[in-house]
Amino acid sequence: QPSSIPSGQPSSIPSEQPSGQPSSQPSGQPSSIPSEQPSGQPSSQPSGQPSSSPSETPSTNPSQGCDNARTDCGWGIFNPWTCRCDCPVGICLDNNMQCYHPCRDTIHTNPWAGCVQGWDCPWYPDRDAGHCLSKMHQANNFEIYRTAKECCKEHYGGSDQCLQESKDAHPAPWPIHFPGTDEHRGYAPAESEGIWGTDASQAPRWFPDLTNKLNCVYGSNYENWMTTEGFEESYLFSNSEDCCEMWYPSRGSGCPDASQAVNPEAEDETYMYGSARNYYFPDYAVNNCGYGRDYPAWMAVSGFEKFYLFQTGQECCDRFFSGASDCPYENENTVTQSGPYYWNSYQDFVPNNGAMPVVYNHTYYPDVHAATCVNGTDYPAWMASDVDFKRLYLFGTLEGCCVHWFTEAGKDACVGKVIQGVYAVEPCPENRPECNNAPTIANVTEHRKTMWYPDMDGHKCKNDGAMPSWMLAEGYTSHYLFNTRAQCCAAFGFC
Repeated sequence: QPSSIPSGQPSSIPSEQPSGQPSSQPSGQPSSIPSEQPSGQPSSQPSGQPSSSPSETPSTNPSQGCDNARTDCGWGIFNPWTCRCDCPVGICLDNNMQCYHPCRDTIHTNPWAGCVQGWDCPWYPDRDAGHCLSKMHQANNFEIYRTAKECCKEHYGGSDQCLQESKDAHPAPWPIHFPGTDEHRGYAPAESEGIWGTDASQAPRWFPDLTNKLNCVYGSNYENWMTTEGFEESYLFSNSEDCCEMWYPSRGSGCPDASQAVNPEAEDETYMYGSARNYYFPDYAVNNCGYGRDYPAWMAVSGFEKFYLFQTGQECCDRFFSGASDCPYENENTVTQSGPYYWNSYQDFVPNNGAMPVVYNHTYYPDVHAATCVNGTDYPAWMASDVDFKRLYLFGTLEGCCVHWFTEAGKDACVGKVIQGVYAVEPCPENRPECNNAPTIANVTEHRKTMWYPDMDGHKCKNDGAMPSWMLAEGYTSHYLFNTRAQCCAAFGFC
């Protein structure tokens, strides 16, 4: 053993904030991360229709189980059907597949398009209602939760009253949810308590659609102010002839319009099952009218739907892109919605009787000396000592680790020289939770003797078990012993 510590030895144990850390710190973590682990994988052949009311997070044909997946999503919510984080408008997945990255990608779309309120739409605290609600159109709302229980726990002390009132606000006649059954209802009647709609008890009338169709329409989704004293006799009619004569006499036989007024906010409140109604809308990215349910969330709230959503392509084109020859560029014949659930936009539908794909539950961490990432759990303990450190250093995908740490060197270069490290326990695939893998290292002391170490005199790395005894002492192993030759060489500049 040498009489003194060799010059190659680091001066001290690494600080908690290593020099390899990126220069910009992440934004603060939300005050609460959903703590409940989603339910496990469903049976391989579930029945077509349950016998009772659903739970808040039913396992409706997920493509994989989530038992081993990370469920901390930051500003987003964990999706138990896809084992992925779903982010609110204005927040995107970061390189660690968590919702911490502010972005503009979703400002002009709706990540929850097609969700079912009370089922898979996010829950949020409604200060006016005094409990939590679940809605499809949520613009500029970052306090979202997967379940009413989580929302009530965070904002209303977990009271039973909050939970009951939240659930009562979204009744779920279960059989209607399942497409293909006799009871399935693809679209619920438009009823709303918002500014562009009415209570369910209000009778349908003929009324002028003053902003969208510029015509008389029939329904119960007229604006609330039309029912107030002094306005009702001029805006609500028992027949179309009186409405057309009062408001649109120049339209002649073109009045009234046979379709209802646009009312997605009402659909948001009462629609619960199957695919949401599609609309034509101005897509400013291409200066044309698109079609579907993925219009920006802000277009469907606060009365904006009267100006931006249309039931025919011609209405949208005439209003916004009258000079475009190919308007609309999408219609009901060219757009096929990906499925009855909002996450079908990024998750392939897997039949119940189909084989589930194997999704591996790997961990990657950066090796700044080797300029690449290591696949394994043999990272320094400090990388997992703090929630923020885990976000910075531990990744579920190789690409995410490479992009976050080695962008300047190039993602492809990083991916191309990934180092295969060691797992303390071989990971089960995310959707194979019961693989019963045993620990890979039974005796830590003996394992250290098989590791690579630097030969200071020979300027090379070895794994012959003949390392100096001081390298095996606590406090030195993390600096001098490596599971791979590549890591040893990169750390000491040998090889």
